[in-house]
Amino acid sequence: MATLGPEARIVTPTSCPKCQSAALRWITVRRQVPIDLLQCQTCGVAILEEDWYPPLVPMVPGRCINCGDKRDFDHCINCGLTREEDSQVHDELREVIAPDQNQLEAARTAVRSGRNVLALKLATAAASQNENNQGDVARALRIWLLGRLSDPGLALDDARAWVENVPDPSALAWATYGQQLQAEYPGSAAEAYEKALKKDRSLHQLRARRASLLMVLHREGQAYDEVCRVLEMPLDDATCALALSTAEQLADIFEGEKRDDEIDRLIDRASSNVEKSAILLAHRARLYAIAGDASSAKLDLKKARKINPELPIYERVERAMKGGRTSWWRW
Repeated sequence: MATLGPEARIVTPTSCPKCQSAALRWITVRRQVPIDLLQCQTCGVAILEEDWYPPLVPMVPGRCINCGDKRDFDHCINCGLTREEDSQVHDELREVIAPDQNQLEAARTAVRSGRNVLALKLATAAASQNENNQGDVARALRIWLLGRLSDPGLALDDARAWVENVPDPSALAWATYGQQLQAEYPGSAAEAYEKALKKDRSLHQLRARRASLLMVLHREGQAYDEVCRVLEMPLDDATCALALSTAEQLADIFEGEKRDDEIDRLIDRASSNVEKSAILLAHRARLYAIAGDASSAKLDLKKARKINPELPIYERVERAMKGGRTSWWRW
């Protein structure tokens, strides 16, 4: 594996030696370990490979930043670097990417350029050194890169090590751990998200994600509480869409259980966000029709169809509207 020496500098080619094309791009490929590869987009030739030690093992305080292994006195037992050499290597890597940026900023720049292994090393250094008090952000980036570069289990192991080895894990630490758990362990992910939200109640997207997980776990009551809290807040489009998806599922469940009162409360708490959901508009139209307010029912049904022209619930709304037209007031 490559390491830098005190006088070493990396010179990156700007054109293909085979076809002289300037259309070069960094990609990351997996071999025994992931490597960054500079490839010509015109003829496909591999121009340069960077096989830095990828720090794949869970990050533990005091370990080698370069490879993640233990130190024997001042030297890493694996790659052999001293602490001073370790720091120097990563500072030189930062200069390769962006001499005017810190480790975290350089890691982000490396991601954008496709040099993900190099980004992993820079993010690891930034997390270890807690540069500009951005260690948590750097650690989250490191875990995201581990999941992208290697087995997702490594990212989960690192996220678990983060919350287990820190005396008071941050909201970001718990949120990152939950994200890594979510695919295979939804119950544990929901618990991790709950711990993150206790640290920071303003994480509305995380709360919406937790509500969605609670639905998977058939914990509808808790999902209801969480999604209503989200929909009462000003939201970005992605968070609103996720929360509305959960609210729609709840409304359908309540209809099946003949709990129109719960649908009414859900719609009331969703407030103006109802206007963004064809399903919730249709449920509100059905409730208006049952209550005998045909004009409001027609208006909501029209709005719903404008968002989504075809939904099974529309037939039930129309039946309720017909039922209203033949109800007691004709007497």
